[in-house]
Amino acid sequence: MFDLRNEDFTFVISPFERISDDEADPVDHLWDWIQSWIEFSVSGLKMQFQTEFTIGELKILKDEFFAHYQALITQRELKPFNFRSERGQLNMVIRKVTGKEGVIVEFDIRPEPHADSVQVKGDFSLNESYFPDILKRLDEMIEWQN
Repeated sequence: MFDLRNEDFTFVISPFERISDDEADPVDHLWDWIQSWIEFSVSGLKMQFQTEFTIGELKILKDEFFAHYQALITQRELKPFNFRSERGQLNMVIRKVTGKEGVIVEFDIRPEPHADSVQVKGDFSLNESYFPDILKRLDEMIEWQN
Protein backbone atom coordinates (compact mmCIF):
# COMPACT_ATOMS: atom_id res chain seq x y z
CA MET A 1 0.00 0.00 0.00
CA PHE A 2 2.70 2.44 1.08
CA ASP A 3 6.43 2.41 0.71
CA LEU A 4 7.40 5.87 1.90
CA ARG A 5 10.99 6.25 3.06
CA ASN A 6 13.46 9.03 3.64
CA GLU A 7 16.20 9.72 6.18
CA ASP A 8 13.78 10.57 9.01
CA PHE A 9 10.59 8.69 8.13
CA THR A 10 9.54 5.17 7.12
CA PHE A 11 5.96 4.04 6.54
CA VAL A 12 5.69 0.72 4.70
CA ILE A 13 2.70 -1.61 4.39
CA SER A 14 3.47 -4.93 2.70
CA PRO A 15 1.12 -7.86 2.04
CA PHE A 16 2.27 -11.40 2.72
CA GLU A 17 -0.79 -13.71 2.71
CA ARG A 18 -4.38 -13.87 1.46
CA ILE A 19 -7.02 -15.64 3.55
CA SER A 20 -10.07 -16.42 1.42
CA ASP A 21 -13.58 -16.39 2.85
CA ASP A 22 -15.65 -18.24 0.25
CA GLU A 23 -18.67 -18.44 2.56
CA ALA A 24 -19.02 -14.68 3.11
CA ASP A 25 -18.50 -13.69 -0.53
CA PRO A 26 -17.76 -16.53 -2.99
CA VAL A 27 -18.05 -14.30 -6.08
CA ASP A 28 -16.34 -10.95 -5.46
CA HIS A 29 -14.22 -12.05 -2.46
CA LEU A 30 -14.66 -8.65 -0.79
CA TRP A 31 -14.34 -10.34 2.62
CA ASP A 32 -11.04 -12.05 1.85
CA TRP A 33 -8.33 -10.83 4.22
CA ILE A 34 -4.89 -9.63 3.16
CA GLN A 35 -2.40 -10.24 5.94
CA SER A 36 0.06 -7.34 5.98
CA TRP A 37 3.17 -6.15 7.74
CA ILE A 38 3.43 -2.51 8.82
CA GLU A 39 6.79 -0.86 9.43
CA PHE A 40 6.86 2.65 10.83
CA SER A 41 9.77 4.69 12.12
CA VAL A 42 10.62 8.27 12.95
CA SER A 43 13.52 9.61 14.97
CA GLY A 44 13.51 7.75 18.29
CA LEU A 45 10.65 5.34 17.46
CA LYS A 46 10.43 2.15 15.43
CA MET A 47 7.32 -0.08 15.18
CA GLN A 48 6.70 -3.28 13.27
CA PHE A 49 3.50 -5.27 13.50
CA GLN A 50 1.08 -7.47 11.63
CA THR A 51 -2.46 -6.52 10.65
CA GLU A 52 -4.98 -7.40 7.97
CA PHE A 53 -7.31 -5.64 5.57
CA THR A 54 -10.37 -6.86 3.67
CA ILE A 55 -10.41 -6.68 -0.11
CA GLY A 56 -13.53 -4.52 0.17
CA GLU A 57 -11.86 -1.89 2.33
CA LEU A 58 -8.77 -1.88 0.10
CA LYS A 59 -10.95 -1.25 -2.97
CA ILE A 60 -12.68 1.66 -1.23
CA LEU A 61 -9.30 3.07 -0.17
CA LYS A 62 -7.97 2.75 -3.72
CA ASP A 63 -11.04 4.55 -5.11
CA GLU A 64 -10.51 7.40 -2.64
CA PHE A 65 -6.79 7.72 -3.39
CA PHE A 66 -7.67 7.80 -7.10
CA ALA A 67 -10.32 10.50 -6.49
CA HIS A 68 -7.78 12.61 -4.57
CA TYR A 69 -5.21 12.09 -7.33
CA GLN A 70 -7.73 13.27 -9.93
CA ALA A 71 -8.62 16.27 -7.75
CA LEU A 72 -4.95 17.27 -7.71
CA ILE A 73 -4.63 16.91 -11.47
CA THR A 74 -7.83 18.83 -12.25
CA GLN A 75 -7.25 21.33 -9.43
CA ARG A 76 -10.67 20.85 -7.87
CA GLU A 77 -11.65 20.55 -4.24
CA LEU A 78 -12.76 17.28 -2.65
CA LYS A 79 -14.18 16.30 0.73
CA PRO A 80 -11.78 14.54 3.12
CA PHE A 81 -12.03 10.75 3.34
CA ASN A 82 -11.96 8.93 6.69
CA PHE A 83 -10.53 5.41 6.52
CA ARG A 84 -11.04 3.12 9.49
CA SER A 85 -9.56 -0.34 9.02
CA GLU A 86 -11.72 -3.26 10.11
CA ARG A 87 -9.10 -4.24 12.73
CA GLY A 88 -8.69 -0.65 13.96
CA GLN A 89 -4.93 -0.74 13.58
CA LEU A 90 -4.71 1.83 10.79
CA ASN A 91 -6.97 4.84 10.61
CA MET A 92 -6.39 7.69 8.18
CA VAL A 93 -7.91 10.96 7.06
CA ILE A 94 -6.99 11.81 3.48
CA ARG A 95 -7.62 15.41 2.53
CA LYS A 96 -6.65 17.68 -0.30
CA VAL A 97 -5.01 20.86 0.88
CA THR A 98 -7.30 23.71 -0.18
CA GLY A 99 -5.76 25.77 -2.97
CA LYS A 100 -2.55 23.73 -2.92
CA GLU A 101 -1.13 20.93 -5.02
CA GLY A 102 -0.93 18.31 -2.31
CA VAL A 103 -2.74 15.90 -0.04
CA ILE A 104 -2.28 15.47 3.70
CA VAL A 105 -2.63 11.98 5.19
CA GLU A 106 -3.29 12.04 8.92
CA PHE A 107 -2.74 8.62 10.46
CA ASP A 108 -3.38 6.77 13.68
CA ILE A 109 -1.63 3.39 13.95
CA ARG A 110 -1.90 0.81 16.71
CA PRO A 111 0.24 -2.33 16.87
CA GLU A 112 -2.54 -4.23 18.65
CA PRO A 113 -6.22 -4.38 17.62
CA HIS A 114 -7.75 -3.04 20.83
CA ALA A 115 -8.43 0.36 22.39
CA ASP A 116 -5.67 0.03 25.02
CA SER A 117 -2.92 -0.43 22.43
CA VAL A 118 -0.07 2.01 22.07
CA GLN A 119 -1.16 4.65 19.59
CA VAL A 120 0.98 6.70 17.22
CA LYS A 121 -0.54 9.69 15.45
CA GLY A 122 0.99 11.87 12.81
CA ASP A 123 0.69 13.08 9.26
CA PHE A 124 2.59 13.33 6.02
CA SER A 125 2.01 15.12 2.76
CA LEU A 126 1.89 13.73 -0.76
CA ASN A 127 2.14 15.49 -4.08
CA GLU A 128 0.78 13.94 -7.26
CA SER A 129 4.06 12.12 -8.02
CA TYR A 130 3.37 9.61 -5.19
CA PHE A 131 -0.06 8.50 -6.38
CA PRO A 132 0.81 6.16 -9.28
CA ASP A 133 2.94 4.02 -6.94
CA ILE A 134 0.32 4.02 -4.16
CA LEU A 135 -2.41 3.01 -6.63
CA LYS A 136 -0.17 0.28 -8.11
CA ARG A 137 0.59 -1.09 -4.63
CA LEU A 138 -3.10 -1.08 -3.68
CA ASP A 139 -3.86 -3.03 -6.89
CA GLU A 140 -1.14 -5.54 -5.96
CA MET A 141 -2.65 -5.99 -2.50
CA ILE A 142 -6.17 -6.42 -3.90
CA GLU A 143 -4.94 -9.05 -6.40
CA TRP A 144 -2.55 -10.72 -3.92
CA GLN A 145 -2.41 -14.50 -4.20
CA ASN A 146 -0.45 -16.87 -1.96
